[in-house]
Amino acid sequence: MKRIYNFSYLLLIPFAILLYANSTGSPGGKSGSPGDGGSTCVECHVGTPTAQSGWISTNIPDAGFEPGETYQISVNPMHSGAGRFGFELTAETAGGSKIGGFTITDAGRTKLITGGNAVTHTFGGNTGGDATTWTVDWTAPVDQAEVRFYAAVNAANGNGNNSGDQIYTTNLFLNQAAPASLVSVDPEMAEKGSSPELTIVGANTNWTVGAPEVSIVNVNNSNEVYGATLVSASSDFELQAVVNIPFSATVGDYHVVVDDLVLPAAFEVTVVSALAELAATALNVYPNPAVSSFVTIETKADSEVTVYNLNGKVIVKKQLPAGSSRLNIDALTAGMYVIESASSEGISNQKLIVR
Repeated sequence: MKRIYNFSYLLLIPFAILLYANSTGSPGGKSGSPGDGGSTCVECHVGTPTAQSGWISTNIPDAGFEPGETYQISVNPMHSGAGRFGFELTAETAGGSKIGGFTITDAGRTKLITGGNAVTHTFGGNTGGDATTWTVDWTAPVDQAEVRFYAAVNAANGNGNNSGDQIYTTNLFLNQAAPASLVSVDPEMAEKGSSPELTIVGANTNWTVGAPEVSIVNVNNSNEVYGATLVSASSDFELQAVVNIPFSATVGDYHVVVDDLVLPAAFEVTVVSALAELAATALNVYPNPAVSSFVTIETKADSEVTVYNLNGKVIVKKQLPAGSSRLNIDALTAGMYVIESASSEGISNQKLIVR
């Protein structure tokens, strides 16, 4: 008598092995991205992919990612009553080239595949329900203006075969943050011997965090630097800074510098007007014009008093206490001079005429 054996169950063995293998993660190249040729889980699971928006989230700021910085990337699918969830996530350039940069932060639920260019679930990370989340770290590249994230998700019904599952695709496109820069300074010029308050405007700056360092630097002599004594940020993009420009400063163009940002040749130091009288709130000189070998200097604080000629040459320099002091001006010939008083309260200037 012939025996008839039913071997049809053997046909299920490869399929069962495939289902078990995919429960431990995608085989790779199934994110639905251009770099993966649009391939998704439907090549193993029956169905048509459904596009979803907003399923990839990140803590990257709206302004964009900073090269070399590390951020969190999450895939957040939702499907009512899913028996199991699975996914594959990848990052590409606009042309479809893989970028990578992923670092696993939860090895119990996620793992790297395709040489680190993609992330998928583990067996412990494919639990079901109405929703789930997978999160990894991602380090932004230094040479890409745009990065595109793609993910394919399988919301499996858990029936043990490849029918009845729902496949989803989702993506997120992000740009590199525009670099910080300086836009303008106002005023754009000031006389040497003055203390102007500069209003500096930036773009993509963050000046309310920390204490920005502000200075002006001579275009032709990088060693001639005058730092701001008072700096306050009215917003992330605007700050005010008081710069004390000594009478000995070189006339000409100066760079405006805030931390490591430079606004080239944006500020000019000019000569003192021969007719203008400078305010003397912290300095008083008399008699003026001077008609003898001495003048009286009144200062509000202990000061270093310097007398310059109009070419910026130092003629007399002396430390004087707060209050009234006599200053010998025998070394001054007839003409106009500028007396500068530098103290803890700032720099003040007064013109002196010697007859």
